[in-house]
Amino acid sequence: MRARAWTRAWLAGLGCVGVVMLLARGCGSDSVSAPVAEVPEGGDRGDTGQAGRDTSPADRPEPADARADADARADADGGQADCAPKPIPPDVPAGWEEYPVMDCMYRLYVPPTRELLPPPLIWEPCTQDLGPDSYECRQIKVDWPTVYPAPYAIGGEAPAYVDADGKVVMQLRKVYSRDTDQGREGAYMAMVVEADGPVRQALWQDYYPFNHAPVVIWNSAVAPGKSSWMVMQFSGGTIFRDVSMGGDDTLLRPPVLLDVLESSPDSATVMAGSDYYVETGYSWRVRGWDGTDKGFAAHGAGAYSPPTWVGPVLLFAYEVFPTFRVLRWTEQDGTRELVGFGSDETKGAGYPGSDGKDLVWVQGEGLGPDDTDFPVKSIMTSPFSTDPSKIQPRRLRKYEPRSIGTPVMAPAVGCGRAAFGYFFGSSEADKGGLLVVRLADGVSWLIHEPPQPGPGWSWPIAVTCTEVFSMFLGRGLHTVRRIRLDSLGPGMAPDP
Repeated sequence: MRARAWTRAWLAGLGCVGVVMLLARGCGSDSVSAPVAEVPEGGDRGDTGQAGRDTSPADRPEPADARADADARADADGGQADCAPKPIPPDVPAGWEEYPVMDCMYRLYVPPTRELLPPPLIWEPCTQDLGPDSYECRQIKVDWPTVYPAPYAIGGEAPAYVDADGKVVMQLRKVYSRDTDQGREGAYMAMVVEADGPVRQALWQDYYPFNHAPVVIWNSAVAPGKSSWMVMQFSGGTIFRDVSMGGDDTLLRPPVLLDVLESSPDSATVMAGSDYYVETGYSWRVRGWDGTDKGFAAHGAGAYSPPTWVGPVLLFAYEVFPTFRVLRWTEQDGTRELVGFGSDETKGAGYPGSDGKDLVWVQGEGLGPDDTDFPVKSIMTSPFSTDPSKIQPRRLRKYEPRSIGTPVMAPAVGCGRAAFGYFFGSSEADKGGLLVVRLADGVSWLIHEPPQPGPGWSWPIAVTCTEVFSMFLGRGLHTVRRIRLDSLGPGMAPDP
């Protein structure tokens, strides 16, 4: 039973400090194993060419040990978990009720009716000096109690999508916090919410000491009409149990889909798609929302980029240096290579993203026998297709960061544009930021990191016809910021 590689890579990027330590399975990493049959092995599997990617076994109990720990707790309670109703804590939103999960060993809280869902998000002008660029920027207003300095009170990744009407739908967690005589405490309001509309789904995790988390609810995935959540249970500071919940994003009590202690130890969490969901971990198993088994999409934790659902298609990449290629899974014919170069490992393709209309990826070329990176890297695009013979590669511009592999999240694609996290490492942090590329002609805009050290752009999560949405990291937590595309100026012409 292992953590998602890209989640721990993101956490490792924060140094595994503060509250973030509670959300990680430590700073360990997964093993890298054989890919699916359609992807030939190759390269040094101990070096993906990316900082923070998993290459060694995770330091956590095996499922049998975790089960013994859980059984011991049950024995201490008379052989079964206590599911009797308990008083509602005072900080739970008014009118909400308990939702026991994990054999009632821990309780979340949910609204019994949609009328009791939280209010919509409020947006305010960006409050931080973001540097010399002049553009229109808004951020989520922190209107809930927290001791962390505004605007940084969003916990972890905030996946999002743009629906058919152009609405941005996000899955995020508001971090509530306070200082007490016993130390700092925190709580989460986890929700699926439209950027400019109502909250669709919400769960409350009540206050607990930050240095002793019994259970943490974590964002997993959001897709048109669907969402999935992961609840992680701790013992002695180590996560030993993952329970995934999910289904329609309007459900007030999303059902449990996967309990790792009751399923294969190869499974870790569920990532929702509109038509299917995928159980990720060492092996990726795809299921219909009725639970029907659709087969495996991949084997070998740490060897693949984060999967992205594009309607009924699962898009991801095999990324183990020096072998990089873009893959896709469909129910009809399983996992197949979408962009690749056969046995030619002087070239590679990684960091894919799509909105179902356009496909983008980063392509490397000219790799020599002693190279640790592709000398030539480019951002590429094509009309999206699941048929590799219909991919029409077209170069947009050069790509300067070190690796062509996916850092943590896939690029955001929408309305003829793509947005990439554009990071060079600490020695060249002033060059990085958020890169937006127009797919018609390769004209691009680099939204620079702020001049002061510390806070900076993280992962873009959505692109509409008018705005780009991105996470922005500061002090170990995030906010979400949105920038009007027409305020970015004329842009940079593509390089020759």
